Amino acid sequence: MKLPLEEWIEEVKDELCCYEDGEKLAENWEKEVRQWLLEGPRKDVVQIKGKTYFKIQDEDEIFEIADSYLDAVEEGKVSEYWKKF
Repeated sequence: MKLPLEEWIEEVKDELCCYEDGEKLAENWEKEVRQWLLEGPRKDVVQIKGKTYFKIQDEDEIFEIADSYLDAVEEGKVSEYWKKF
């Protein structure tokens, strides 16, 4: 399944907003994911007819991305999160 990149980012942010201090988490995640995207080609990011998409298995992956980020923040392992992303 492919989601337009901006839609994918918004869906993950929406999920992060469900947590305590979620708006701040969502802001940080967006800033960091945009930096991650700039750092090089990504296997899950595809260009089709001039539009950028992010490939995911299913909707559950959005929740997993948010949950993993929250865990990484709580454990102080955000840099490791992005290395494995």
